[in-house]
Amino acid sequence: MSCDAGPGSEPLLSAMVELAAAASEDISPDELLTHLARIAVEHLHVDGIGVMIKTDEPMRFVHASRPELGDLERLQQLMQEGPCQDALLFQVDVIVDDFRDPVQTAWPQFADLALQAGFTAMVAVPLLSRGRVWGALDLYRHRAGTWQMQELLAARLLAQVAASYLTMAADRDHARRAEVELAHRSNHDALTNLPNRVLLFDRLAHALHAARRHQRTVALFFIDLDRFKAVNDTLGHAAGDTVLSVLAARMSATLREEDTLARLAGDELVLMCENLPQGDAAELDDHVQAVFERLRRILAQPIRAAGVDLVVSASIGVAFSNEHLSADDLLADADAAMYRVKQHHHDQLIDLGTSVPTAPDQSAIEAVRWHRSTRQLERQLARALPYGQLRVHYQPIADAAGAVHAVEALLRWQHPQHGLLPAADFVDLAIANGLIVGIGQWVIDQACAQMGHWLHQLGERAPQCVYVNLSARELADPGLTATLATAVDRYGLRPQHLGLELLESAFIDPQVLPNLHEQQRRGHPLSVDDFGTGYSSLSRLVELPVRMAKIDRSLIAGLGQDPRRKALVGAVITVADSLDLKVIAEGVETHEQAQQVARAGCHYMQGFHCGPPQPAEDLTAKWM
Repeated sequence: MSCDAGPGSEPLLSAMVELAAAASEDISPDELLTHLARIAVEHLHVDGIGVMIKTDEPMRFVHASRPELGDLERLQQLMQEGPCQDALLFQVDVIVDDFRDPVQTAWPQFADLALQAGFTAMVAVPLLSRGRVWGALDLYRHRAGTWQMQELLAARLLAQVAASYLTMAADRDHARRAEVELAHRSNHDALTNLPNRVLLFDRLAHALHAARRHQRTVALFFIDLDRFKAVNDTLGHAAGDTVLSVLAARMSATLREEDTLARLAGDELVLMCENLPQGDAAELDDHVQAVFERLRRILAQPIRAAGVDLVVSASIGVAFSNEHLSADDLLADADAAMYRVKQHHHDQLIDLGTSVPTAPDQSAIEAVRWHRSTRQLERQLARALPYGQLRVHYQPIADAAGAVHAVEALLRWQHPQHGLLPAADFVDLAIANGLIVGIGQWVIDQACAQMGHWLHQLGERAPQCVYVNLSARELADPGLTATLATAVDRYGLRPQHLGLELLESAFIDPQVLPNLHEQQRRGHPLSVDDFGTGYSSLSRLVELPVRMAKIDRSLIAGLGQDPRRKALVGAVITVADSLDLKVIAEGVETHEQAQQVARAGCHYMQGFHCGPPQPAEDLTAKWM
């Protein structure tokens, strides 16, 4: 039989055009091979076409132009032998002119089935591209006879073009899979495959928007595993990874479709439950308690890690959405509730944050507002220094004659809504979130600059020293010495011009002592605040290189009317004298109090009698 579809002929060109059109439709490899079979049977004038694909081992049947050919192709797939398998294996055309000739057929079972189906001759052409075998194009005809070179060239050309399109499709699919995988990785935790912080916040923002539209509630559970560091330290990080992975899988299995479980970092997980009732406290409570019960059951199940059965406990806080909460606010509230649980319920497997209970009574609502206010203040405080909102006021420390000996630098915050705030309103927050070190460095620089200005402007009338308050965290900072030295040198001071004041309670931190001795050796005067009201022992005080001690205002108030208070002040002064400390009486408000503390033996005093905390320019004007 002859074929008029030789290379360059119009039928072959039409086949190429149709195949190109099919490939441009962004179809799968199987669909492309199905088109190849249909096009080949139309334009190559054969009696049937079969197509096999070889993406992985073994080869797989894709399509046949006739049902009986489908049986032949499936037999090759089942047996993994036949002309198609040989074409794939040896990457050559396998040509059979007559299945009845035993010399030409090494596959008797396949040859018998082909003859039964009425096919006497076939050729299997491998689909080759980039050195890879993608599959095979099988051409069948009823009549035996030699395959002409023109027929074979047409089949090879069509197969080559099809293989090229298969390569392009595979490249496209690989790029898509890589893109999907990259997107997945950017939004999911690598260990647990849970959504990460980015995806959580995206879903949380959408959930809050939907809750406002439909008057529903979003509950956010902040889950922190207790003593998880001990698992890593004792059994190794691989064991810790096992615990996290197993817990994540178990928790995920209990979720509703609309819930999201995410891993923030380390051992912190967040569970978001949306579309909960709004306004019905009892119904909301039922939902939340059901979640806690599921979590209890999961945590109670042992986890096999490093050959040990572990039972993990967790501290869990929950917070609820309202009309005004942002995603950041809601997460902060849940985080705060979790920390309260961790601090107050160490021995319980799980508890609910007492300030964010499931049944939102009035006390709980107020507590949540307080937490929200604290978190908002924390975020505002982080901007206070770069936005230029912090101030330093100075309060004189004078002797009994009224001569100014030193000043204390006192931090203030010019809050845009609340006005001028004293340090007591925000310094604990700055210590807790780590902002205190940066703020303290700024205060040291400001105090040294002002001290240098006073020395230059006032000469002998200038105070001898400016004291700055340092927390235990600042005193333990390894960069403190460099900060002090830089500030002193920058403004032409000597170390004795810059004093350091700390609370007596800070002495219990063992990291403080080496730094204190270092600063004393460098010449900085040291002062202890609230002397006599703290809880450090006298033996500890003996070890400290402190030069000044302040008697707390609580002992000074009512000094003239209360003999016991007078006796206590006398005892504190006696202890201070025995330790060679100069004593400052705090909270001296009146002339009478000033006389009383002087008679009691105090060397200096501080309070509104000597002058209130005030901007430096006000003090300068007074002294001049």
